[in-house]
Amino acid sequence: MNTVTKINETLVSLFNIVLKMEEKALRQSTNHDLSITEIHTLVAIGEGKPKTMTQVANTLKISVSTLTAAINKLVNKDYVRRFRVPEDRRIVRIELTDSGAAAVREHENFHIAMISDAIEGLTHEEAHRFAESIENLNEFLKMRMVVHEKKEGPFELAPIDINGLKVPVPLFQGGMGIGISLSRLAAAVSRCGGAGTISAAQPGFNEEDFYTNPVEANKRALKREIKKALEAVKDVKDRGPIGVNIMCASKDYDDYVLASIEAGAEFIVSGAGLPTSLPGIAKNSSVKLIPIVSSARAADIIIKSWAKKYNRTPDALIFEGPLAGGHLGFKEEQLEHENDQFYKTISEIKAVLEDLPDCKLIVAGGIYTKSDSEKVLACGADGIQLATRFVTTEECDAPEEFKQAYLNCKEEDIVIIKSPVGMPARALNNDFVKSVALKPIPIKECNGCLTTCNYKAASYCITEALVKAAKGDVENGLVFCGGKAYKNKKMETVKEIFDEFVAKE
Repeated sequence: MNTVTKINETLVSLFNIVLKMEEKALRQSTNHDLSITEIHTLVAIGEGKPKTMTQVANTLKISVSTLTAAINKLVNKDYVRRFRVPEDRRIVRIELTDSGAAAVREHENFHIAMISDAIEGLTHEEAHRFAESIENLNEFLKMRMVVHEKKEGPFELAPIDINGLKVPVPLFQGGMGIGISLSRLAAAVSRCGGAGTISAAQPGFNEEDFYTNPVEANKRALKREIKKALEAVKDVKDRGPIGVNIMCASKDYDDYVLASIEAGAEFIVSGAGLPTSLPGIAKNSSVKLIPIVSSARAADIIIKSWAKKYNRTPDALIFEGPLAGGHLGFKEEQLEHENDQFYKTISEIKAVLEDLPDCKLIVAGGIYTKSDSEKVLACGADGIQLATRFVTTEECDAPEEFKQAYLNCKEEDIVIIKSPVGMPARALNNDFVKSVALKPIPIKECNGCLTTCNYKAASYCITEALVKAAKGDVENGLVFCGGKAYKNKKMETVKEIFDEFVAKE
């Protein structure tokens, strides 16, 4: 018998043995009126906060209608309680009764006892190696589950639904601050069926009271830009949604989230940290919440945190790879290695989302051409995000000097710098970058825009540097860019970019 056959037969045998042991244990337990399927349903509900029928159905990978029939039986047996949410009577939630919770604990104790007996004769080192091998096998099989089947021809961008929010062309435009992606660019992307994104990073930089009352200036400008974009596309058939990108590191994060919701933003993208508080701030709205992550671990943390604290999950996730522009979710020494792991990470995050089939995965960072998009779609992505490519479009809100800096740059002009935010960032190497590398630039006054910035220790003011670039001073300001900015060699329109990415070959 060869090794492959032996492993296969062993795994099949193990599955059947454990199943029979579960059935025997149930018959002998105080919960002998439960079937294996029913006990697994109780486990999926869990002892935490009440869940919706959809959440439990997704965990079990069954339809809501199938789950409903099972829940009816469990309610009648007094293992599950079903109720409607007082704030919205349309929403039905389920939770375990005391009997249901006791049944789950008894089931879990059975499994713990079974495994304890199985490894009783092993040394600590042997048990550790065994656990490691089982975990590796589990992770491998999870990844294989999410790899798309091979097909003839390239993968294409297909319409997606983000929990009721239609995106005809799942091409997201990345949020670029300060002042680079505002209403004009967002509306142009929306007209083409994509997701237009307004950056909430200091959008009030041109307001008269920006330096005396920055929060109010930013809120006023942010609301105005959102409303302008929505007004510009209100009559467009099959338009894409309009949303905002809000950095977790923003000192007045809550205010910007609430201002965006008030203005009618249809989705909120949030990164530069883990947006663990976002569902609580947006709890009374229908806005879709989309965290940015840089790893499967970050995705898992957010999903578990949101589920525990708010009993909800992200509507979508954006995985931003190491070739992205601006602030990066990696340590500088990780960047080269992480780039090698880019496609593997997509599959790993997709595996994390296996229990959340309605949570779409959007991939960003170094996607410049249609062939780039085909590669990430083949790894399991549901959509893509572009930012750098949109800078040199006629509709981009950036000044002409900013666009020209992109058109003139070479690959060697793109560098990694240290940001006062505490993250590495990718930018064009100009007089400002060269100067700050030699000595700090004194900060005359600070409007406290970032929670993670200690202006007394910072080598420069990032807001001041970005504002200068946004006003056209691209030599003395900070010009963020993606790793492929050197490929921007011509001005184009947003429509021309979309035509390239949706073209059928």
